[in-house]
Amino acid sequence: MSKLLTTPHSKEPAIILIGAGKSTLANLIFGGVRKFETSDSSDSCTQICQSSLIQLDDKEYNFVDTPGIFDTQKPDDDIMKEISQSIVQCSNGIVAILYVIVLCKAWGRYTLEQQLTTDKVIEFLGEGSCRHLIVVFTKCKKEQTQDRYKMENDYSANKYLKTFLDKVGNRWVISPNLDVFDEDTQIVKDQMDNLKNYIKLMPRPYTTDMFEKVRIAREKRLKEIALEIERSEENQQRIIDEERNAGTNAAKDAVEESGGGCFSLRSKVILVDSKRIEMTQLSIGDTVCCGEENGKLIFSEVYAIVHADDKTITQYQRINYLKADGTEGILRLTPKHHLFNSQGKTIFAEDVQASVTELLLFDGKKLTPVIPHRITKEWGLGYIAPFTQNGKIVVDNILCSCYAVAPPYQDIINFAMIPFRLCSWIMPIADCKKEIHPYLYYLKRGQWILEKIDYFNMIIKGKS
Repeated sequence: MSKLLTTPHSKEPAIILIGAGKSTLANLIFGGVRKFETSDSSDSCTQICQSSLIQLDDKEYNFVDTPGIFDTQKPDDDIMKEISQSIVQCSNGIVAILYVIVLCKAWGRYTLEQQLTTDKVIEFLGEGSCRHLIVVFTKCKKEQTQDRYKMENDYSANKYLKTFLDKVGNRWVISPNLDVFDEDTQIVKDQMDNLKNYIKLMPRPYTTDMFEKVRIAREKRLKEIALEIERSEENQQRIIDEERNAGTNAAKDAVEESGGGCFSLRSKVILVDSKRIEMTQLSIGDTVCCGEENGKLIFSEVYAIVHADDKTITQYQRINYLKADGTEGILRLTPKHHLFNSQGKTIFAEDVQASVTELLLFDGKKLTPVIPHRITKEWGLGYIAPFTQNGKIVVDNILCSCYAVAPPYQDIINFAMIPFRLCSWIMPIADCKKEIHPYLYYLKRGQWILEKIDYFNMIIKGKS
């Protein structure tokens, strides 16, 4: 094929496609405009890079379609060389890496060859690239395309695929099969909108510097391995394992950022007028639902937002549960955040167990026990930590504490927060942004008291 018009040295951040069936996806993202060549044959149409500029909202990106890595006849080394050149040309960084996976025939046909290729891609790009990966499935069944919950149930049986999706923060969409769905149908539009939203939530770009660190670390370790293998064959397997992880560890170190916060910015709370709003719309002085007691709804005023940021990438505990009407509910909060179990005690989010732990679900009138059916880790952009007067808050229909990190003793922490609440009453506390409020730093100095209580509490439980 002839090379299409490209912008390899564009100053815009890049979105790159790797995998198979990518050109069809690219054309869907462009709203059906045929920007890239496609092919119906089994061989990859994309033998060299194609690119075009795309605008999502007010931002422009360089959209790059790389050579296929599943369905091309090119040798592996040549393919990786082409992809490497694509990355190097993206001098302003790569915002998102769209990794297209074809699922053949019945679900579960995520083949050994695809698994090995995925391992090679992660090794080649570095584990840090997982923060920028968005998986796009193609050739899915009609019911899987229409129902995300059905899709999740189907892939949960494939342990390898489930682990990989957890590693990339469960960012995945489906490129609808155009043999089943018309290009202008709502399901196609919805899937492409979901993909664009993921792209807009990506962290700071994966840069050529990160990629270079991965390459240098990998090549350096390969030389060391060659020498070590000569000295001792009995350590050969251990050395090979180290080599496979050398590049990924370097990339992980390169993109490591300090996290923080408590709730995802996408989380929703309930106001006194029953209106549901996202955390990003929450303000000091708002009155939010904090559950119910003896059949009466409880509301409490937000007197401080002690920790907030919309740019930092944060790891969340993602808790999936079923709402009272049978629909899927999702709660995202940091692993060390507190929430209430069905006995009214606070526990860490990281201690919640699927199919075991009973949480408290607010159904609009009362709190009822609910057992989550799935717990995973997920990366998200931004965080926020609102404090209410009574220290409780219903977030995404689950009763949570406002507190985190310290041993989960709600009454003790409420007592410790009295001076902070009084101060906010006398002199309103301005919204904090990325830095946590100074008063909480002072409290942290006394955290050892709570830790001692927690320690002796565990000893007493162990003896009983």
